[in-house]
Amino acid sequence: MKIAILGQYPLDRQRLGGVEVAIAYVQRELLKKPELSLHIITCREELSRPKVVQEDRLTITYLPRKRLGRLTWHLREVRAILRVLKEQEPDIVHAHGTGLYAGAALSSPYPAVVTVHGIASQEARLLQGWRAKLRGWIDSQYERWVIRRTKHLMLITPYVEKVFSGTFRGQSYLVENACEESFFTLKRQPMPGRLLFAGPVIPRKGVLPLLKALRLVRDQVPVAHLSVAGSTTADPDYFAACKAYVHEAGLEGAVTFWGHLPQERVLEEYARCAIFVLPSYQETAPMVIEQAMAAGVPSIATRAGGVPWMLEDGVTGITLPVPKDLNGDPLALARAILQLFWNPVRAARMGQRAKEEAERRFHPQVVAQRTLEVYQQVLAAWG
Repeated sequence: MKIAILGQYPLDRQRLGGVEVAIAYVQRELLKKPELSLHIITCREELSRPKVVQEDRLTITYLPRKRLGRLTWHLREVRAILRVLKEQEPDIVHAHGTGLYAGAALSSPYPAVVTVHGIASQEARLLQGWRAKLRGWIDSQYERWVIRRTKHLMLITPYVEKVFSGTFRGQSYLVENACEESFFTLKRQPMPGRLLFAGPVIPRKGVLPLLKALRLVRDQVPVAHLSVAGSTTADPDYFAACKAYVHEAGLEGAVTFWGHLPQERVLEEYARCAIFVLPSYQETAPMVIEQAMAAGVPSIATRAGGVPWMLEDGVTGITLPVPKDLNGDPLALARAILQLFWNPVRAARMGQRAKEEAERRFHPQVVAQRTLEVYQQVLAAWG
């Protein structure tokens, strides 16, 4: 079977993040099956001309991506992808996201399946500034167009189907994201009082309320420390506000902003933390929650988007209501953190149960097998 995978994919395959992770983990497992060959097609703004990497049964085609593509509904990129697909003639096309990659897959003459990751219409509601709001509105319109045309939709969480219940009319398949195997085998060495947040420092992730919660926690647990592992350049103004608060609250020695970390360092942070915290306002099925679960780390997260389908409150983690505004609820966060700091036996039990759940649902072998089954179902339905 020849499989074309369309989606975000890095030039440096040692630096994975976001949707790239979801593609890479399943790709590795699928390539263990000799009857399959994969062709990944991705667009990168850093490139001025196409680049092709060939490795046995894996081909990666990197195409240039132009700025302002939204204004033409990604016409140039879609045409470029279609030319590559015509040369390869895959048996099936799998698009990740509801943007240009889904548009290309649905415009091709080949059987297509779409996996939704971030939901543009939900994330757009939290954007600030007219430029960001305009981008969000355009992406939401394109997403709606994609979902209406999609016949086969992979769900990384039932939350996706819930959001699109009035728009999607095709066949859906639950295939959760895969978590990299090294998280399952991670040797934990948690440090007392150490918290971990992983993700970009942007308003949607609730980093500033988390910093305010940390100040409250340190009144009871002076050794409490927060590691922030994720990009600090996605929203420079918000990062500056976070840094200003750290200075104002006297938290300079209690917070470390690591920026984007390579995989080995990410694993180290999960090994060292006592608790993982994700106080987001909107999520679909955050990979960082999967990673924490696979590593056996107890998690505290808001019930944003698909999180309630991942964490069972009081069993595999603690879940909190999503705050009504971007001020968040630092007091609720602090209380939840202190619950686990003061009851390490409960925290360890939560982590172990989370790990067991992750092995059942998120192990790459499990997800790759389910993905292949969906490909076969789509091909059978295509006739």
